[in-house]
Amino acid sequence: MRLLVSLCALLSCAPFAFADGLTPEEAAKRFKLPEGFSVRTIAAEPMIRQPVSMSFDARGRLWVLQYLQYPNYAGLKPVKQDQYLRTIWDKVPEAPPKGPKGLDRITILSDPDENGVFRKSKDFVTGLNITSGFCIGNGGVYVVQPPYLLFYPDKNEDDVPDGDPEVLLSGFGMDDTHSLANSLQWGPDGWLYGAAGSTSTCKIKPPVPSATGGPEFIEFQQGIWRYHPKTKRFELFSEGGGNTYGLDFDRNGQIIAGTNWGGFACLHQMQGAYYVKGFSKHGPLHNPYTYGYFEHVPYKDFKGGHVTCGGVLYDADRYPEQYRGQYIAANLLSNAIHWHKLEPHKSSFTAGHGGELMTTDDSHFRPVDCLLGPDGCIYVADFYDRRAAHLDPVDNWDKATGRIYRIDYKGPPKQQPFDLRKKSTSELAELLKHPNKWWRTEARRLIAERGDASVHPKLRKWLITEKGSLALEALWALASSDGWVERDFDNIGEHPNEYVRAWMIRLMCDEEAVSSATQLALGGIAASEKSYAVVAQIACSIRRLAPPQEYDIVSALMMNPLVGDDPQLPLLVWWALEDCNRRDTTDMVRFPYANEPIQKLADFFNERVARRLMSGNVTRGRERIGTLFGLTTGANDDIAPVLRGIATALRAQPLDAIPPSLQPPLNQLRQQRKKDLLLLEVLARMKDPSARSALRDLVTDESIGDGNRLRAIALLRDVRDPRAEELFLEQLSVQKSDNLRTGLLDGLEAFEHASIGEKVLAGYPGYTPAVKKRAVQLLLTRPAWALMLLKELDAGKFPKTDVTVDNARTATNLSDKEVTTLVEKHFGKLAPATAGEKQARIAWLSTALGRAKPGDAVNGKVLFTKHCAACHQLHGDGGKVGPDLTTADRKNRGYMLTQIVDPSGYIRPEFVVHSVLTKDDRKLSGIVTETGESIVVTNVVNDQVTKTTLAKADVADLKPSPVSLMPEKLLDTLTEPQIADLFAYLASDAKKEEKNLTPRPPSLERKGEQNHRLDLAPLPLREGLGRGSSEAPKPNAKGANTLKIALVSGSFEYKSDDSLSAFQKYLEANYSVECVLISAKAEKDTSLSGLEQLETCDVAVFFTRRLQIDGDSLEQVRKYVKSGKPIVGIRTASHGFQKWLEMDKNVFGGDYKGHFGAGAAEIHAIEKVKDHAILKDVKPFKTNGSLYKNPNVTDDVTVLLRGTMGKESEPVAWVREKDGRRVFYTSLGHPDDFKDENFTRLLVNGLAWATKTDFKPTK
Repeated sequence: MRLLVSLCALLSCAPFAFADGLTPEEAAKRFKLPEGFSVRTIAAEPMIRQPVSMSFDARGRLWVLQYLQYPNYAGLKPVKQDQYLRTIWDKVPEAPPKGPKGLDRITILSDPDENGVFRKSKDFVTGLNITSGFCIGNGGVYVVQPPYLLFYPDKNEDDVPDGDPEVLLSGFGMDDTHSLANSLQWGPDGWLYGAAGSTSTCKIKPPVPSATGGPEFIEFQQGIWRYHPKTKRFELFSEGGGNTYGLDFDRNGQIIAGTNWGGFACLHQMQGAYYVKGFSKHGPLHNPYTYGYFEHVPYKDFKGGHVTCGGVLYDADRYPEQYRGQYIAANLLSNAIHWHKLEPHKSSFTAGHGGELMTTDDSHFRPVDCLLGPDGCIYVADFYDRRAAHLDPVDNWDKATGRIYRIDYKGPPKQQPFDLRKKSTSELAELLKHPNKWWRTEARRLIAERGDASVHPKLRKWLITEKGSLALEALWALASSDGWVERDFDNIGEHPNEYVRAWMIRLMCDEEAVSSATQLALGGIAASEKSYAVVAQIACSIRRLAPPQEYDIVSALMMNPLVGDDPQLPLLVWWALEDCNRRDTTDMVRFPYANEPIQKLADFFNERVARRLMSGNVTRGRERIGTLFGLTTGANDDIAPVLRGIATALRAQPLDAIPPSLQPPLNQLRQQRKKDLLLLEVLARMKDPSARSALRDLVTDESIGDGNRLRAIALLRDVRDPRAEELFLEQLSVQKSDNLRTGLLDGLEAFEHASIGEKVLAGYPGYTPAVKKRAVQLLLTRPAWALMLLKELDAGKFPKTDVTVDNARTATNLSDKEVTTLVEKHFGKLAPATAGEKQARIAWLSTALGRAKPGDAVNGKVLFTKHCAACHQLHGDGGKVGPDLTTADRKNRGYMLTQIVDPSGYIRPEFVVHSVLTKDDRKLSGIVTETGESIVVTNVVNDQVTKTTLAKADVADLKPSPVSLMPEKLLDTLTEPQIADLFAYLASDAKKEEKNLTPRPPSLERKGEQNHRLDLAPLPLREGLGRGSSEAPKPNAKGANTLKIALVSGSFEYKSDDSLSAFQKYLEANYSVECVLISAKAEKDTSLSGLEQLETCDVAVFFTRRLQIDGDSLEQVRKYVKSGKPIVGIRTASHGFQKWLEMDKNVFGGDYKGHFGAGAAEIHAIEKVKDHAILKDVKPFKTNGSLYKNPNVTDDVTVLLRGTMGKESEPVAWVREKDGRRVFYTSLGHPDDFKDENFTRLLVNGLAWATKTDFKPTK
């Protein structure tokens, strides 16, 4: 269930008895609320206990689900439980009443007093056994008790079931009782919706198969599902989203669902869409061809623990205006109710922290569900328990307590008794105008149940004549009461309410077939619709139609310019296009690629189409890829996405030879692009010997730059080129670059000959410390090599100090007796402490901290940075290998001590360590994440994060380990005062005034910093910084505080490594600067090693193109941007990071809309800014690179240069000053540009201006 849900990474089975909580009256007094608000306990123990779900009926009575059987099923025995707490039970119980009886019950509360406090209660049903949700309707109650969806009939409404429940569905997962099906809600369309938790696998056979086909069973682990009580249809509405507990519909019928992911509050679940999952734990999405998924609703300034559950959209008029339409939800771990600002953004939303609606210092307050009442107040279900973690299977929950609160505004509401059952259908229809959503929803439900056609004319009139939400309510009421027909949707695209248009399309397509006239109308709407919401719904809905109908509408949809101007729409359209291919033999490449809107997204679609055609039924696909080559050959940018798609498919499914249908286009490209690494990868993965030979040549080719050489090494490693081993060993002995040497050691991991270990050990004395560290790691990946190293160490020929305890522990994981014997001889037994030792240590530390003086959080942060920050974030600082501590229960000392002293006692599932055995007998260990056809193994060795990428096809075995990546005895190296300091920082709040907690690294401390300017300056800027300068530069001598420049490279089409390597040499040879080149190895990689160096750099130059980096790597880029340091962007930096394309507008101020064709362009200065410092000594010049389109740069940029090609003219260089930071961007950057001294001078001047620095030549 949403339950105590998905819970916290740091919560663990603490050894202390839970203290008694407060009485209901005392607890209510401890709450803090905004001015004007108050809270009242309207039900509590013993009337209700451990409530998890609530619902008001048509009479205003409150129904409550009491979850008393949790955490174990009655009458079942656990047979097996894995590391994720998934349990296999000894049997599947029969449905009630035959199955084992549990303690759960559904109770009706009634007869409120003048303050709304309920005085009577009656159980509707008892003996339920792990029941996780319910919903009232259709003369009874729907109950989800996994594995069943049940219906308890009560036609006479005497609050007693008429008989045994009807089993509507079977197959909901039972694996994990804290992540079951939950949150049953009536949708506006008359379907019954529910959420599914993350760790339980559902496998449900739909009672009525889909008209357009589909699997016999629908299997999923997490997402939103729905069931239609009249047609008996069951569907997976959307897949993914984490351990969701709680869903609601906004005023426009869009689903907002809760989450257990820290840093976010909700997901916007769209029909048929795919969402982020804990992939290492829950496996991939069930469609292997999604090629992407949606994240949570972007969130700003998140506060609280990582579990946001039971949320509702506040749609009533009792609370002040600022709360209306906002998301109010429980934050389980923060003992609080927060409200979140939810703002529409194109086809979806953005969110941010609105404020705290109800908080307390009572640690037993565990809110799990919120409910909008008929009085316009929010009701809160409180599990009331000191414990919140599900991780301990021992049932020591406090089942004697539970409360329900009502949050009032300006006094208790004066709600008069009512009974909607007694109203006529016409009167119910009038309630669709009510300002409180509860009344509208309940009225709609009753209208749907009655199916009274007499009200349909009124509803149809409102649908036609009204423009606001009443038209939408009328449409929903018509649809759910079987009152609409297809002719109601004539002129579907003309209704003034965009959500009415969207819902008309959704309701029609939900029938899985439309008339030819409607199909024609949908095609026209798809191409010309101006609403993001409508275009999104078309993309979602057409997948429900037969393939011929779907294909025609997809073709039209791809011509709509909105598709390229929205974060969600490209993937939604791709999923529809892929669906055409999956269900029919339709040619995926027959699309209007020459059309202007599609040109903008050509890379996006071409890559996915190529990848899809090379996957699955590849025989048919390979034949059609030739057509795609024909459509895309020409411009330099166009062919790369096709090659990327093919390469990605081949990583999972390599070929033994080049297929005949691909030989002509690939051979032609081979003649034109002899050193193109992407092309060489495609050919090498088809075992083309000439491509592999070319890659070996590139390893020794100094002219292509280290980044490209490293890519060649990695490719030869991946394809296991038998001649690469000798080459790598030879180069290891002659290369001097640490980057190349460590890359060569990476490459040698793919081979297994004993001679590798011998030669690496022989060369070891001549390695630098960084290379030595990598060499030790390499030698400990295979038993034979590890034994060589340890025998040398045993003989005194290898320095023991070079092998750390972490290294030694890695060696014992090889499970080799000789290796283990030598490790124990020199490092002792590395077994963890016993449970008794850990409990004693926890008790002693708790006592010591209790008697110690309050710790110093400033010193604590220093300790955190040294001992914890490599893996954990706190208040935005640190790594992301382990859980983010910001959203954990940090102020609970007992839990924190337990997790630190006994880190393996409970490991949050997504951070479980796995032992990986490759097919060539390499052994690795670490946290495993999936990235398409690969896995990434993350480990921490000697306080350094290491990442190893492996193709899934190369993995022989993958086993979870019971041992955490976090080392034990972390606190043993600290004194008692230091431990107190560390815990003071761990418990600290992130406040603006606490920025002084950040000690400045000594290397960055500068005297007189506020006026300090580094003295560099190639081209003497004798007149200072020129226009835009606020301060004169000040000199600096090289060596004292040398300007450090980060050159971030990853634009493979424009050979950015070559250009930036040459630029680095030029800068360091002529100016007092230090450059660090951070090179991407491949666009597909989700991480980029070296980005952590941004933190110590003074300025960053970005020259990347559509890198797929995510997670820590992308966060490091974002963190640099947030720092306010200067930024320089070159050419493809405008679309440098595929998962952060907003960087173009938000940071550079650009508006990249593609480019014109090939041809020379004239570059000239804007007359009114010709004296700007950046243009000093820059003369007009020509570029051979295609001219980028930037039609609408932001108002706050100053354009310096324009490029002209025939009749076309575009800005090609500009500056921006915003929030104290200077940004310089140029869309120039073709390899030939770097050979032009005017362009080089432009870049140097741009660096000088951005850093407010004089660049003076050192020679």
